[in-house]
Amino acid sequence: MSCRDESLYPLPYNDREVGAYMRVVRLTSNVLDLDNIANTGLEGIFEFVDDSNGENLQDFQIFVRVRRGATLTQEALVTTIDGAQWQTVPEPTYSEYKRASIRVTANQTLTALNTVGFTGPFAAGDAIIYRGVIRLRDGRTFTDVNSGPNIIGGQFYASSFVYTLTARNLTPGSWVGTYSLTQNAIWSPNHSVALHQSSYPANLNQVLFPNQTVTLTVPAGGLSTEREFQVQYRGATVTMRLNLESGVTWVPLQNSTVDCTAERELYWTMPTTGTFAGSTALPAGLPQASTPNRGSYSTTQTGLVPGQVMTIGIDDDADEYGRRNGYCTWTRRVRLTLTKL
Repeated sequence: MSCRDESLYPLPYNDREVGAYMRVVRLTSNVLDLDNIANTGLEGIFEFVDDSNGENLQDFQIFVRVRRGATLTQEALVTTIDGAQWQTVPEPTYSEYKRASIRVTANQTLTALNTVGFTGPFAAGDAIIYRGVIRLRDGRTFTDVNSGPNIIGGQFYASSFVYTLTARNLTPGSWVGTYSLTQNAIWSPNHSVALHQSSYPANLNQVLFPNQTVTLTVPAGGLSTEREFQVQYRGATVTMRLNLESGVTWVPLQNSTVDCTAERELYWTMPTTGTFAGSTALPAGLPQASTPNRGSYSTTQTGLVPGQVMTIGIDDDADEYGRRNGYCTWTRRVRLTLTKL
């Protein structure tokens, strides 16, 4: 364990060894873009957790291997990031730990794989499997084989040490330009229909995103699969980023920068699996048809033809770790439709 509350468990902790793990706060993309190898790769925000608030991290190594069909290459070291890269998180935040932004490009990855006999290029369907290794100043190391289910997949962690990207094609220059944006569904996945009917009806039809025109662009310095746009949200103009992933419109965890209290801000994240549970028995304001929570676009379209549509699904008012318990209100599940003008 790496976190402890001695008031709840008054044991002699000082003589007990504790470990460390690397939490993934945000992973930008789950795909590697074959049509723009120079501007794609592994990118995310990583939070180092130990009992000294990050002071014991020597460095973080990232290894990689490739699975193509039934064939798995040997593993190669891609990069080593010094512990000094992890910095204290500015407010507003809950975190007592340090974070670093890490980016490993596809070209870096290919260079490393060349040392174990994989000459490339990547092909559609390849799984590029990155593995992280924590090295502490006291000589200990931690990686996927040291982690139990609570660390790897528990609600509070997301610390698998393994990050897999799938190689895919995305038509260059697709899904950019001006679109009309409409909020066409909003509901809360956090509670029952009875709660909707008794205590929540005033907010069932709340418009968080008014009808508007937005302009999608590839963000400067971003991944080739990313798109961003300025959007009117809760009365403010903010930036939303999304990622195009083989027909899925993926919304990485991000801070909307809109305050909900003096110390907290509203976050967006990708909805969990499932559907907008449509039912004619549901009260007004809830979706009356079953539509996917996750946003989507057609991989056979470019998004450049008037009338072509992309949908976006987000959970509004998650916390900074992506948990859907809400900072300031019940978490809202919102569905947006973007139609090319």
